[in-house]
Amino acid sequence: MACAGTIALVLTGLVLAGSEPVVIGTDAPFPAYTYLDEAGQITGFERDVMDEVCARASLSCSWELANFDQLIPGVMTGRFDVVLGGMAITDDRRALVDFTTPYHGTDPEEWYIGPPGAPPPATAEIGVQSGTVHEAHLRRMGYSYTTFPTEPQVLEAVASGKVGLALGPFQSRADIHAFVTAEGLEFLYSEMIPDDGVAMAVCKGNDELLGRLNGALDAMRRDGTLASLENRWFE
Repeated sequence: MACAGTIALVLTGLVLAGSEPVVIGTDAPFPAYTYLDEAGQITGFERDVMDEVCARASLSCSWELANFDQLIPGVMTGRFDVVLGGMAITDDRRALVDFTTPYHGTDPEEWYIGPPGAPPPATAEIGVQSGTVHEAHLRRMGYSYTTFPTEPQVLEAVASGKVGLALGPFQSRADIHAFVTAEGLEFLYSEMIPDDGVAMAVCKGNDELLGRLNGALDAMRRDGTLASLENRWFE
């Protein structure tokens, strides 16, 4: 699908001079990828990565928050020029958007949380955030599930008993572990949900922007900047 609107104009000389920003869309409940700090500013590993990319590629960049399920549709229609935020590369998504080279790996083992004694995923009602790889996994497995626009809504649903289990990017996050403990929940079941790493996505066919992003990422790999940022946020 071609980009709607005027995405092809994003990287003209005028834009590179700063007259029109490259709009970056993200959801921000995913420490350490992207989240809001105490001042309400988007921060995290991917904020640092994207800020460095924008500087190296001479792009004037602005940020916009959206629910995760709005990110890929948003970049396809031209609302955003780039989307990121723990965005895993999958074949389903490759059919819709173009990805940069991956800049972070993921653990394919994902966990369900729920109250002690909750039934296994095959027989439970599962809460999941819409538009995620976790929703796609539940759909492939044929499990019964309810989608919610945001992760906090998923967590509220399992804590209140609206759903029996919740599936999401939970295991590696201190904030989720604190929530599980506070609500008397447990990490109960795990399944493998493999992907090809985390990357930025642009509208299909936006080759000029994709090339500039990849060029900056490649330079950051070569000079150790990416490794340094990974160590800062994930070690």
